[in-house]
Amino acid sequence: MKKILVAVDGSDMSMKVLSRARLIADKFESEVLVITVVKKLRVTNYYTGGELNEQMDRQIENTAKETLERATEVFGGYQGKFETILDYGEPAEEILLLAEREKPDMLIMGSRGLGSFSRVMLGSVSTKVLHHVKCDMLVVRNED
Repeated sequence: MKKILVAVDGSDMSMKVLSRARLIADKFESEVLVITVVKKLRVTNYYTGGELNEQMDRQIENTAKETLERATEVFGGYQGKFETILDYGEPAEEILLLAEREKPDMLIMGSRGLGSFSRVMLGSVSTKVLHHVKCDMLVVRNED
């Protein structure tokens, strides 16, 4: 397994995903790419104008950067090639585009993340990626 793509979103599940990815990467001495995708929100409000959007976008971007910092900590001391990627757009689409471009041997992501209705079904991003990705995919499930 030469290259692993890991998709995280800052949820509690992301830490489990990163831990699992580290175990696999150590075993196979894989190149590791960790991606998180910022989906910019748009809220229309007569009173706040664009200020609210800018504040929310900044907060979301800061959270994404913190997520990648945690990934770097999990992979601290890793001997192989390791890279983090902060991307913008629709998460499933951006993950699939990166997978198409990088051609990893495996994609690892959580069964659900920050979205709502998390206990009802596999997360919408995971589902979209699962149905379209061309490499093997490991879906890390929550154990509760």
